[in-house]
Amino acid sequence: MKKLLIRLVILAVVVGAAWASYQFVQQLPQRQSLIATTKVRQSDIIVKTFARGELRAVRSATLTAPNLFGTVQVTKLAEIGSFARDKDLVVEFDDAELLSRLEEKQLEIDQIDEQFKKSQADLAIRNNSDQVELLRARYAVRRSELEVKRNELLSPIDAKRNDLNLEESKRRLKQLESDIKSRQEQAEAELAVLREKRQKAVVEMARERARLNQVKVLAPMSGLIAVRQNQTSRMGVGFDIPDIREGDQVQPGMPIADVLDLSELEVLGRVGELDRANLNEGQAVVLRLDAVPGKQFDGKIKSMSSTASANAMSSDPAKKFDVVFSIDMRELLTALGAKPEEVAKILATADANRKKPPVPSFGGMAAMMAGGGMPAAMGAGGAPGGMPWGMAAPGAAGADGPRRMTMTMGGPGGSGGAAMSDADRTKMRDAIQKALKGRSMQDLSAEERQKLMADVMKQSGAQRPTTAGAKPAGDGAVAAGGAPGGEGRGGGRRGGGGEGRMGGMGGGSGRFSEADIKNAKLPPPPDQDSQLDVLLRPGLLADVEIIVEKIPNAINIPAQAVFENAGKLVVYVKKDEKFEIRLIKPLKRSDSTLIVAEGLKKDEVVALTDPTAKPGTKGKQDKGGGSSGPMNALPGGKS
Repeated sequence: MKKLLIRLVILAVVVGAAWASYQFVQQLPQRQSLIATTKVRQSDIIVKTFARGELRAVRSATLTAPNLFGTVQVTKLAEIGSFARDKDLVVEFDDAELLSRLEEKQLEIDQIDEQFKKSQADLAIRNNSDQVELLRARYAVRRSELEVKRNELLSPIDAKRNDLNLEESKRRLKQLESDIKSRQEQAEAELAVLREKRQKAVVEMARERARLNQVKVLAPMSGLIAVRQNQTSRMGVGFDIPDIREGDQVQPGMPIADVLDLSELEVLGRVGELDRANLNEGQAVVLRLDAVPGKQFDGKIKSMSSTASANAMSSDPAKKFDVVFSIDMRELLTALGAKPEEVAKILATADANRKKPPVPSFGGMAAMMAGGGMPAAMGAGGAPGGMPWGMAAPGAAGADGPRRMTMTMGGPGGSGGAAMSDADRTKMRDAIQKALKGRSMQDLSAEERQKLMADVMKQSGAQRPTTAGAKPAGDGAVAAGGAPGGEGRGGGRRGGGGEGRMGGMGGGSGRFSEADIKNAKLPPPPDQDSQLDVLLRPGLLADVEIIVEKIPNAINIPAQAVFENAGKLVVYVKKDEKFEIRLIKPLKRSDSTLIVAEGLKKDEVVALTDPTAKPGTKGKQDKGGGSSGPMNALPGGKS
């Protein structure tokens, strides 16, 4: 009996050991399969970051409603989406009130002219009458003098009477001369008042003519027409704001339409604070447009904002930095199917628009200065005939007071020179008076004023007016920093303004001649135009891939293979069938990849999960795996 029990115990132990061995063997492949591994790679790593942006035009001009001192009603307006060439008519306003005021001013000038003629005739008649009376008084004095010479032959009483008559005659002559002088001065004063009234009426009429030139707003460059919404018709929350249409009444200074130069585009994106630290101007980027799937385009970082901003109305209220990316237009146009000659034409348009001054040319500026179309502060050196040298440039006031328009001396079209001295200014004024030949600047048309000033400056060797302390804007341009509504090329806010943005270009008298304004026509509608220059429209979305850094022969592993142990980064390296823990020194890391500086070699196998963790539970190091967070860029590698 005892032997039987011993045998049963031994049998049970053997069976239990066999069963345990069987279970261990069954669970071993399953346990080994739970631990994912990967090899340590050594390859070239390209560190990148990504951004989402919006396509927009590099150059644009905002056309605003002019101040016509009356009803500003739209009578003609280019269609939305039409392509306007340079000097095409974009919008025209009602000029009925202006024409009526011009007729009234002309009638007032005619009345003053008739009063002036009548006053001159009255003065001539009065002068003739005064000359007759003056001759009589002088004759009476001469006669009294002759009578006094007979006093020796007369009685004392008669002699005294002759002396008294002589004194009375002289007194009358002196009084008459004084009265004639006073009447002449009074008549001259009346004529001066009439001249001043006429001059005022002429200036007001010139201003009305300048406003009449602002009735037609022309395109300052070639570009797509985008009509603004009529903000004056806002009905309230929930109502759609209609676009401005023909017949609408608008407020002076209200934006009417934008001219977008689509021959050169850029992408405006926003990046986070961490990404901004690794970006520099000139870095290469790769752009992918949603509208052109499957293709990528080369570009560069054009500019970046220095301060972050947040948009509370957007889905991402976090503060981010604006970044402007340039795009290779030749590559983009070719990808859109444009032919080489079409690409050359579009790039030529971009080059022509790039060279256009963002401020009115000298001819238009002189016309406005002479015609009263611009408020001016006359200095002591005011030129005759309404040409105000030394007038303040509007909008150019700074911390040191208003900047002044001055004439610089030098060769024609030069790029430097000192301000004109008082002697040179006097010489210039005399030359202008000589060229006017008794006429007034208000009596000349814009072309005649421009030609006159060009001839005077050519003879005197003076340059065109420039803003004191600023560089001249080149031939045909005025470098008046702070011209109304305008930003110079590159003068926009970094990252947000772009290059050469023009704003507030209201009337056509700034840089267009009267012939241009008279002959301007509306651009053809979109359905009647080839739309060659409108291959892409602003507002399209794009993905931007920014190449931050290239690291050659970098030891890298997936970020999920890194764990934290006692505050240090470790990995589990496979040795035979076991894993050993090893400290590493990271160089760069992100959400997906970690570049190792020390601790690993190429082709070593590391675990992607914690091999020390129990099945079904999280190891104590698992919560630290890859917990360092994303680095400043998202890298992608190539073997």
